[in-house]
This record gives sequence, structure tokens and C-alpha cells, in this order.
Amino acid sequence: MKLSIDPSIQRIPFYPKAALYGAGGDWVRLSSNENPYQPSGRVIEDIVGALPEVNRYPESESEVKALLALRYGLKPQNVLIGNGSNEMIETALKALKLSGRTEVLVTEPSFAFYRIAATIYGYDVASVPLDSLHCDLRRVAHAINEKTRVIFLCNPNNPTGTIFDDEAFAAFLNALPPEVLVVVDEAYAEFADSSLFPRSVSYIDHYPVFVLRTFSKAYGLAGLRVGYGIAEESLVSFLERTKQPFSVNMMALIAARAALSDEHHLSKVLENNRKGKEYFYGALRTLGLEVLPSEANFVLIRIGPDAEALTHRLFEKKILVRWLGGYDLGEYIRVTVGTMDENRMFIEALTRLLA
Repeated sequence: MKLSIDPSIQRIPFYPKAALYGAGGDWVRLSSNENPYQPSGRVIEDIVGALPEVNRYPESESEVKALLALRYGLKPQNVLIGNGSNEMIETALKALKLSGRTEVLVTEPSFAFYRIAATIYGYDVASVPLDSLHCDLRRVAHAINEKTRVIFLCNPNNPTGTIFDDEAFAAFLNALPPEVLVVVDEAYAEFADSSLFPRSVSYIDHYPVFVLRTFSKAYGLAGLRVGYGIAEESLVSFLERTKQPFSVNMMALIAARAALSDEHHLSKVLENNRKGKEYFYGALRTLGLEVLPSEANFVLIRIGPDAEALTHRLFEKKILVRWLGGYDLGEYIRVTVGTMDENRMFIEALTRLLA
């Protein structure tokens, strides 16, 4: 006997996960935008020290909120902690339900979970295509209508690594109609070096802006799933009411607290990412390939019609990259910046395959 499933749920696509890899540690994993380096030693030490306490519910969320508030010059009431940025996305959709405002606006290609989550929570989804792989906020503003409730903007954008700048963002917010929340997903913001990158947090008290950040990328805590959102405190209070209690486990909170205390480790990660991107740019252009300058920890490479086949051939050599057919970018692959050894292994394999 099969249960009936609403057609809106039946139409939801599976989230496009990266290719699975086999057992063993000899895979070069450049497909999921993970940090290739282990987290700070303080993270490991604090987690191990707290293991005997897992019989208790987590109590350290307030500590992480206080540390983040101090970092951004805000109050803890401006911060919401969640089970990765994905919970923050769902929380916004739950809390913003409003009669007559039933549409979510996304740019595409971008992070696939925006559309999936919006559909799950009963919203209609409208999309605005990127302009030459960049988000044009004027196009987004033009697409807003009387039904628009939430707008998701990924900056730097996944999978392109491109950004919109502060001037364009300020103009966009100034033209924003009432009753529309802008969710700015800045999962890769720590990697952005551009002086034009928006000061998104500075807008939260003047506009309906919800800024998302994560510990999964630059801090190397992807396996623990902890993210956070920043907004005006009354909005945060309503978002908090729709969030599951104790959704962030004790170890994730302890790890986040420890990671925030080790600026030296973060600096090393970011510097290694810069060096890795510069290596990629030089090597890929030498191969005659088009590579998009990125403000994230990955690069978008145009391979051509053989992009999918190349991905499979790299997989056979235990090198994982992401073919972007699922993002309607069938001629492209996305490659995470790994360690320098991993970067060289990818380039050497790619060179042989292209030859």
C-alpha cells in the first residue's frame, strides 16, 4: 500500500549531491566546496574534552551568540544559531508565512536548496537568470511583484563564485517594497577579498535583511552542521520561535566557539585559498581553458561539450569535481580549492586527459 503524496512534493527534485567516493583516504575531494584542512586544534581539543558531557542538552548557544555579536558589533539578540545555513533558510520560510505573499524569488543558477525548501513550505518560486554568470540586482528588483515575500541572494554565488557589490546592494534595498525579506546567503564571505563586497550586516536595522553565515566552509566544520543568521532583533525573535529547540548539537556549538577563538588558523586557511586560486588561474589559462575569477573557495571552469565525460574520467582517477549539468551549466565543472598537493594532482590529471 502506497500513501498519496501531494503533487507539489512529488515535483521536488533531489538535492544535487556530489559524487560518492569509496573507502580509503586516497581520493582528491574537490567537488563539495569543503575546507581541505582540518579545523583548528582548539576545536579538536575542546570537543574531546566535552565528550563525557553528552548526556546533557547543549547549553552553549548563548556563548556562541555573544562571541558573534562581539565580532560584528551587535547584540546577541541579533544572532540566530542553526543546524547549518539550511536550517536558517527553512526558518525564514516558516516565519515569513503571510496571506497573499506566496512567492519566493531566486536567482539561477544558484544554491539549489532555496527552491527546494520554498516548495516544501508551499511557496511559488520565480527565478531571475544570472547575467553573464553574475547576479544583476536590477533584474531581481524588476521581478518583484505584489506576491513576493522572500528573496534569496547567494553572495558569493554558488556555483559561479561571483559577487554583487555594496553600491548595487544599497540601491537594491532602497528600492525594496515593504513586506519583502531579503535573505543574503554569505556562506563563502570569509573567502571574498574584493573591497566592493557588501557590508550586509550594516543594513539590518534599516532594511528587512537576514544575513546567513556558516562554520562549514572557512572554519572547516562541515561535518558538524552549524550556521547562523543576523538580523534586526525583533525579526530574530520571530525566526527563533519557528526553530526547533536544541537543533544544534553540543559538539557543534563547542566547535564553533573554539573556532572563533583561533584567528591565526582562519588566516592560514584564507591565505592557502588565495594561493590555490592563483595557481588554478595560471595553470588553467595555460591549458587554454576559460576560468571565472572567484571570490569563494572554488573556481568555475568551462570545459565544453565533454565536461560530463571529463568528470567521469577524473572520477576513475579518484579525483572528484562537480559537473554542473544539474545547474544548467552543462559545459562547466566546479572545482574546490584543495591543498596545494591536491590542486597539482587535479591539474596534472586534467592536463593528461585534455592531451
